[in-house]
Amino acid sequence: MRDLHSNLGLIQTLDPAITTASRAGAPVDRQGFESVEHVVLIGISGDTLSGVNTISLQLDESEDGSNWSPVVDDSHVLGAAISEAGIFAVIDDGAEDGFPRSIGYVGDARYSRVQVVLAGTHSNGTPVGAMAFLGHANIKPVS
Repeated sequence: MRDLHSNLGLIQTLDPAITTASRAGAPVDRQGFESVEHVVLIGISGDTLSGVNTISLQLDESEDGSNWSPVVDDSHVLGAAISEAGIFAVIDDGAEDGFPRSIGYVGDARYSRVQVVLAGTHSNGTPVGAMAFLGHANIKPVS
């Protein structure tokens, strides 16, 4: 059957929470799947976002799930450009919060994760959660 439900693996990588400090998502093991899409859900910030108070989203990769490095090669991602620090989104204005951000990882490393990196003062925090969608499973149905 060619339904989406039976062909996706879902992992909650960041528990939804009011975020006042940087957080790293749980590692996503791509074994058994050919693709992964990271989706970060950003709520309405309780703080004034600016060039000083920012929320950055960083994509990391690892061969072993323990030693991490930022993804810096645009050919390893889909859906967004990536900086030399692995940043694929910066939220620095109130008009930019409240929207999900996503990036596909197609690099060679077995593991990937997203980090939410806060700069400046975030006393009240911002609701943030994240999920990973694993696709193109080697064995189907997934669920």
